[in-house]
Amino acid sequence: MLNFIVSMAVDAALILVSFFIFKKIISGPTRHRIYEKFMSSFAKFVVYIFIAAVVITGGTALILYRTRYVSYMNIAAPALVSILVGFVASTVPVKGAGDEKTRS
Repeated sequence: MLNFIVSMAVDAALILVSFFIFKKIISGPTRHRIYEKFMSSFAKFVVYIFIAAVVITGGTALILYRTRYVSYMNIAAPALVSILVGFVASTVPVKGAGDEKTRS
């Protein structure tokens, strides 16, 4: 149980760190264009996230099986998917379309 809690805390930290790193590295308009292109509808969002998670987990499994580090599978795969989640969260627009007009 302790291993699960530690892994959960590390994954949450990875999500937050990757969120802030991607938010600093990628400019706002670029992040907004990425969001509009790939995640304009909820159905596309769910499908893309599922496919990306399967590809990341499958690739991690293949690499870990080839290098005989299979015992780290339940640590490495969720950590890599957490980085993806942080990236996706950083692309979500934080300002509405009318935010600039309403400020005085």
